[in-house]
Amino acid sequence: MAITRQEIALRFAAPRTDPERTAVKARLSSAAAEFGLLIHELVPGSREQSIALTALEQAVAAAHSGVDRRAVMPGEHRGPDGVHRIDACTCGHPVHGRGTS
Repeated sequence: MAITRQEIALRFAAPRTDPERTAVKARLSSAAAEFGLLIHELVPGSREQSIALTALEQAVAAAHSGVDRRAVMPGEHRGPDGVHRIDACTCGHPVHGRGTS
């Protein structure tokens, strides 16, 4: 995928912290914590255990960023300028009746 100015802006956008996204991220964090405890229990304390836990932390961080930047929640849509609430939209996208079909 070619990197565009829009993609760069999206990658470094501030996190969205509405209740729906917070709930999704909490589920991801809970599952990761459970897996982290399993790694701690079953993998002897070692470099490999440390790498596994670090990789899990990185996976959770990437998943949280994906939810913040790319998830389309109820009442939102993905327009040409990214995800935004339909009731505050000015992009003219026909999905919410403010644009042309």
